Amino acid sequence: MTERASVDARWSRPRHWCPVTDIPNRTADAASTLPLFSRRRLALGGLGGAAIVGLGAAGLALQSTRRPPAPSEALSVLTLDEHAIVAAVASRTCPAAGPDVPGADAIDVGLKADRLLARAEPEAVADVKTVLAIFESGLTGALFFERVRPFTQLDPDSQDRVLYAWRDSSVALRRTIARALSSLTTSLYYGDPRTWPGLGYPGPPDHEALRRAYVDQLVDLDALVAPTTEAS
Repeated sequence: MTERASVDARWSRPRHWCPVTDIPNRTADAASTLPLFSRRRLALGGLGGAAIVGLGAAGLALQSTRRPPAPSEALSVLTLDEHAIVAAVASRTCPAAGPDVPGADAIDVGLKADRLLARAEPEAVADVKTVLAIFESGLTGALFFERVRPFTQLDPDSQDRVLYAWRDSSVALRRTIARALSSLTTSLYYGDPRTWPGLGYPGPPDHEALRRAYVDQLVDLDALVAPTTEAS
């Protein structure tokens, strides 16, 4: 196999990271993904971690982030650049799965992330911002001989390659960041009811409707408790 064919085979994977059969898991509360961004989990406290954080910050200062159209509402927590980074990741992890399914851009996952972080603890917000800076930076990419341009400035195919490279990396930090970004964007995307009809997902169960449907089979737990007898 030629080197060109080997590379093409390596990256010829499904671009939709979130299989339809996994939708019930993806609709879980997106807030549960925020611990994946913690500095403790990412082991950013050491000198190596500090160097990577520094590179990420410097990269954002030296190279501009390509922004999509401005969000429809004002951002509360994220900057326009950070919104753009989330939106760029989401457009690759959750593109439109079919003609009747809106993609992440139409849902504006970046704005959803901002609304989620507006309810989060300040430490969690800082952690997410740090991860976004690290992932976007062209200097961080250069450190791993991967790229020299910010993630948002890459074409879609190159963005896919970057995401797969981080996901499959031998470096735990890169794998953890890829998982955190994928989990956050997919949970926000599949948590939006607009994505469900076109994918054939009926949505989370209606517990009240289930109670009405099976009213004859419900058990009164209080009635099962043996009555206590008063001491004579």
